[in-house]
Amino acid sequence: MQTAAAVFRNVRSFDSALDRLAAAAAQLGFDAVDYGYMPRARSGDGRWFAPDIVARNFPRRWTRGWTRYASQDPYLCSCYPLTLPLDWNDVKGADWLTPTQQQAIAYIDDELGFRDGITVPIHVPGGAFAFVSGVSRLRRGAWRDQQDAMTEKLFVLAHAFHAAASCQLASSVPVQGGAISPREREILYYAAAGLSAPATARTVHRSVETVRRQRKSAMSKLGAHTIAQAVARALAAGVIEGPAA
Repeated sequence: MQTAAAVFRNVRSFDSALDRLAAAAAQLGFDAVDYGYMPRARSGDGRWFAPDIVARNFPRRWTRGWTRYASQDPYLCSCYPLTLPLDWNDVKGADWLTPTQQQAIAYIDDELGFRDGITVPIHVPGGAFAFVSGVSRLRRGAWRDQQDAMTEKLFVLAHAFHAAASCQLASSVPVQGGAISPREREILYYAAAGLSAPATARTVHRSVETVRRQRKSAMSKLGAHTIAQAVARALAAGVIEGPAA
């Protein structure tokens, strides 16, 4: 199997990257994969946010029945404090599971048909959180024949995929928290032109603090952690057009 970095080399679309992730995970013995991303995992009052999830080799329309469990996913809640992969068997049957979380596991097992798996947590600077899961239809997936080695390879593969998704394919991450406002679009345009916050403030005749606040708001909506990443996402998604040469 080629290295994780090589798997995503020269990838040109998010869908292509996800296809490559699924193919590489299949070589490790997993039947399907999913990827989730949240600009924030929890709200101030402790409630879990529901992640945006994309998947390969899942049943069609699988999200219809999953929506009611999304914010209480026991595997997600368990892996958030971790940095190493979570074995689903460490969660099943736990005495802390709520009735809803038990129902969520039953839905994954019986409705989706995924009875075994691993979730790799990915902590992103700024408080964002992502994850990749490799799942199997058997109660003992093929990956368990070489469990330690396959878990380690999925860990590396998951982080390589996330790097490709967040850096090269940033536009595929949906805008969070509302549409980009005209003011924010203007600020992003000048950032794309290379203007600093003070220079932008002089150009648009606003205070530096106002420009910085609008930058932060646009970054949050785009799920970005730097203004450069926000610009890349905005350009790729067509939120703004690049400055004229």
